[in-house]
Amino acid sequence: MNEVIDAIGARRTVKKMDAGRAPPRADIEAMIEAATWAPSHHMTEPWRFVVLEKDARRRLGVVLAAAMAGDGAGPVPNERLEKERDKPLSSPVVIALIGSPGKGENVVPQEETVAAGAALQNMLLAAHSLGLATSVRTGSHSYSAGVKSFFGMSESETLIGMVYVGYASGAVPPGRRTPFREKVTWLTD
Repeated sequence: MNEVIDAIGARRTVKKMDAGRAPPRADIEAMIEAATWAPSHHMTEPWRFVVLEKDARRRLGVVLAAAMAGDGAGPVPNERLEKERDKPLSSPVVIALIGSPGKGENVVPQEETVAAGAALQNMLLAAHSLGLATSVRTGSHSYSAGVKSFFGMSESETLIGMVYVGYASGAVPPGRRTPFREKVTWLTD
């Protein structure tokens, strides 16, 4: 078809990365710049980014495990908490995309969230075009007060996703999707 459509179809979530091989800073900055070109109603640009490298990833893991332990869903096995604590160490870079809604009478919260989602997709496609692997992670505990505090988020801000970035450490599995025709209704009259 064309290179953009081909890239959309070829991009995959990659969970196994070479945690010791960090992408160049210029590539991370290119991903973030691509995100900022996402459309937003009234040009509010409702996003900001926090980039974590090195020991900052370890600190994030501690916060995520604490949030999971205290999310009110009952006791969490220690193995599960350790796994959560180690997740940010599975990639050399984590980029938190934070939805930071604009203010004003014409600002619609749903539109701000959709715009931040478009920024996320731009980041993922930019990473793919640079030969980088990505995985977006959240989970109910990711929206806790402790995680919000860690990222310095205001009350009106929301975590859109934590983008784990690096290089794949193995073969990337092929993707699967429901054929689009099963999801489309055409209205002509």
